[in-house]
Amino acid sequence: MNQPNMREAAGLGVKSLIDWAVRQELDNIPTEVRQQTVMVIADDLAAMLSAETEPQVMASQAMQISRGPAGDASVIRADRAKLAPLQAALANALAASWNELDEGYRKAVCHAGLYTLPILLAIAESEKIAVSEVIRASTLAYEVTARFARTWKFSALTIHPHALFNAVGAAAAVGFLRRLPAAQMQDAICNASTLGVVGPYNQAIRGSLIRNAWAAAGIFNGLQAIDWAQAGVTSLSTTPHDVYHETLHSEAHIEELTKDLGTDWAVSSGYHKINACCQYAHSSIEAMREILDKHPELQGGNGVSQIELQTHRLGMTLTDTQPVTTLGAKFSMPHALAASLVYGHGGAEAFSTQSMQDERVAKMRQKVAMRLVDEELPWPHDRPAFVTLITADGQRYSANCMSARGGPDRPFTDLELWQKIEALSQRPAPGLSQAMQSLHALCAHNSQDSAWSMTWHAVVDQMFQPRATSAA
Repeated sequence: MNQPNMREAAGLGVKSLIDWAVRQELDNIPTEVRQQTVMVIADDLAAMLSAETEPQVMASQAMQISRGPAGDASVIRADRAKLAPLQAALANALAASWNELDEGYRKAVCHAGLYTLPILLAIAESEKIAVSEVIRASTLAYEVTARFARTWKFSALTIHPHALFNAVGAAAAVGFLRRLPAAQMQDAICNASTLGVVGPYNQAIRGSLIRNAWAAAGIFNGLQAIDWAQAGVTSLSTTPHDVYHETLHSEAHIEELTKDLGTDWAVSSGYHKINACCQYAHSSIEAMREILDKHPELQGGNGVSQIELQTHRLGMTLTDTQPVTTLGAKFSMPHALAASLVYGHGGAEAFSTQSMQDERVAKMRQKVAMRLVDEELPWPHDRPAFVTLITADGQRYSANCMSARGGPDRPFTDLELWQKIEALSQRPAPGLSQAMQSLHALCAHNSQDSAWSMTWHAVVDQMFQPRATSAA
């Protein structure tokens, strides 16, 4: 397809996607898709709570709370401070990104829940919007954001997706929640495509903590994109293509804007994390775990002289052997392998400040040798890992993982995910897991069920109730 025809097709595709999305009602969304949306919401809320004691998160949230303005939207942490929706969303987005425990999208480099949910949930709580509208808007905002990321892919990771698609996600979230008409939705989302920020991907792998703020920063521009659209300050239906392809030189897969709409729901291709690090390292951690399950005497690293890794192109970007921040550790393959060897897992402990200072981990990071796989494999085996431990006496212990658990091809069970969510939330928000499981069950009912009229504000109330009261 030549460039003018591709640009025209992109404009038509954007219009068709938005026209389709605004027509969808709750009953058009299948039960299992609604339930996956609830799981994404629960997972991202738990990710917010996991970071509430991180010093930088605490300091940033304290500034937000002291400056106000006060309002009816909760900062998702134990004391449930209340702010205006914008300020609460900023605080929550920073926390959600912090520990790399939020949900992501497997078919493109994108965390659509992170970009859409903080502002959507803050407005919904503040305005006491019904949960039926929350689930509808969350599903559709995820759909549009993920399809943008799938349509305009970048073979070289130059700009981080948290910076590139954050404003699009925020605009989509608020637009669908407000039920803007199709023309205004198109204008707002196309406006937002021009308002991403220049967030270099290498800031993540170099441990620059500003990367954790990009999803929050997009909320400002997403809201302005809507205001400007409603005031008649608009862009073109071809503007996203102009930004991502013609200016930033992405690949362009225009068919992804509308391919299998209504049957291949984007939220169903999300992934969940148990390991507290960049998803590109998860297959390596799983391979390490397999070796340690068979040879537990190797845990701790005693006697291991080298760790060999063959991994995928994205994994090969994570090369830092001396990370200086917890974010740097989460984006370091040497740290992921060394820490999972020492601790036997890839949980939060393995990527904590203490793990970075652990002499055993520091020593093992220097013993990691990485190289690219011989050939790239198609999805879902596009992020494999082949790990070998070599001991001082020359013994070799190997395992591989072709696709990490958590994605649609190897999903965690609902029980495993609820256990993760419970573990992260039980102290600061003891009712969260039960409240979200009730909403998950409600998704099997059609929109006529009176329970759908319950407000998101009421759900958040339940999340913060003591367990005994919540059970009652």
